Amino acid sequence: MVNDQRLKIFFTAVDGVGHINACVGLAQPLKKRGHEVIFLTNEFFAGTYEKYGFKEIVLKIAKVKQIMAKNGNEKSDEHPCKAMSSVWNKFREDGTLSGKPSIEKINNFKPGGDNEIINLMFEGVKDQHLQLIDLIEKEKPDLIIMDQFVVPPCILFGKIPWAFLCSCCPRMLYETSDLPPMSSGYPTDDRTGWDEFEAKMEKAFAEGFIYGQNQINKEFGYPEISRKFTFKSPYLNIYGYPEELDYSDTVPLPDNNIRVDAFCREANETFELPEEFKAKIKPGDKLIYLSMGSIGCFDIDLMKKLVNELSKSPHKFIVSMGPANDQYQLADNMWGKAFLPQTKVIPLVDMVITHGGNNTVTETFSFGKPMIVMPLFGDQYDNAQRILEKGYGSRMNPYYFKDGELNKMIDDIFSNEQIQQRCRKAGERIARANSKEKACEKIESIMAKLKISMNK
Repeated sequence: MVNDQRLKIFFTAVDGVGHINACVGLAQPLKKRGHEVIFLTNEFFAGTYEKYGFKEIVLKIAKVKQIMAKNGNEKSDEHPCKAMSSVWNKFREDGTLSGKPSIEKINNFKPGGDNEIINLMFEGVKDQHLQLIDLIEKEKPDLIIMDQFVVPPCILFGKIPWAFLCSCCPRMLYETSDLPPMSSGYPTDDRTGWDEFEAKMEKAFAEGFIYGQNQINKEFGYPEISRKFTFKSPYLNIYGYPEELDYSDTVPLPDNNIRVDAFCREANETFELPEEFKAKIKPGDKLIYLSMGSIGCFDIDLMKKLVNELSKSPHKFIVSMGPANDQYQLADNMWGKAFLPQTKVIPLVDMVITHGGNNTVTETFSFGKPMIVMPLFGDQYDNAQRILEKGYGSRMNPYYFKDGELNKMIDDIFSNEQIQQRCRKAGERIARANSKEKACEKIESIMAKLKISMNK
């Protein structure tokens, strides 16, 4: 055991591959340091954490059973999100997966509408609440680490310290008007539209998450929260973002916030490119990884558009195709599968084209690779703008680029030695920083102080 303070830690993550990978990435070093880690999950991702050697407890949710009973939502070893196909397809129907500007997508994420994943967050917490009360009493965890945006009242008002693990862009942790609004993707040096976006976001948040959280609180006899409620924990908040991209150069965060450069999980699986594809890669060829995330890849028209554009490139591509991989074909200069072990793929490539999910952005950054970010919704806009402004790549609307524009952007980045060098230096610094181990030490230190104060 690395430390003499063994903690029992519950982890729970939002239903998404990136969120799950971030939680696993932090849980692994905590386990190595001698702490007992237990993942709470639902049936969508049951078995996912066991593959990493963690104990799982599956909590029952009626909505999950209902979704999985729909045709096309079967569990699959090929892709972990196959069981949620009908949920992700809603994102195409409601315009979330579209070229609309970020401000027009704010209301897509209000509870009570057609966004099934948001509604599932609230219904899931309601269904899990009594199960959690019994589970906490039985297991008596020392700490609960939550990567989710609806907090069960028994945790929010309970006696067990809890942490918010922010696996998305940490802009939401900064309570300031000196930065562009969360999920806007607006530039930091131009305040045009900030006030309009912030007002619309605040209204949607109050009518959505605040209202929904209070409905749950009241249902189980807990106090209501105020409009100023955020997802942050009063105990500690943990986020994954490289210091080169972080907003702390503008606004500092309190001491109970813990930054990790990247949550990169350690994957047990091995990865080899097929010999047939390797034979196509000639000396001097560039290799590029394309991933539009576990949601973006459900937009088949978008994936076909990207494949068509990149088929005209002299470069070679590895494509994360997603659960709908049987609905489109890759070009001759490409190879891909439904699901790829990303942390094994990124070290092999020269560039990453991504939707801008925080997990992919930070993993790519930690390996020193430049990026083209093509944001779809939410914090992806913020990540795209941060990559552009800080000089680690570029951004592009995936729906509106013209023929040749994406390939030209790729070649411009490859020919820009400043970007290449900047990315390499960042990757080298992160490799030396050992930020996850330091984060574990800080978690232990904060927990030790909490234990002392609670025993007084």
